[in-house]
Amino acid sequence: MNRKNKYILSLLFLTSSALASVELEIDEDHDDVMRAVQQGLVQPFSSLQSKVNEQLHGRIIRVELEEDDDIWIYELKLIGPNNNIVRVEYDAQTLTILEIKGRGLENIIKVDQ
Repeated sequence: MNRKNKYILSLLFLTSSALASVELEIDEDHDDVMRAVQQGLVQPFSSLQSKVNEQLHGRIIRVELEEDDDIWIYELKLIGPNNNIVRVEYDAQTLTILEIKGRGLENIIKVDQ
């Protein structure tokens, strides 16, 4: 990861304690990411983390941020309660789940009671 991306991470991922155990990767140009943040096209990691904790059981172990056809996407890898690896894609602007894949999803997805 280059120096520019580390700077971006410090802006996007405000919760330093969360960074200690999460691998982060940004595949896009520094200026593009900064512009997307300023335009509200990318929510901060702290908001994403809150949404994940609200919707899913498991711990985030990897986060990628990338742009695909003018849509910013957070790609996550989680480890679930039964040690299953699950991949989840979130729209970075709305924090809506776009896709979820993996084994044991019945143990990952929280159901409203």
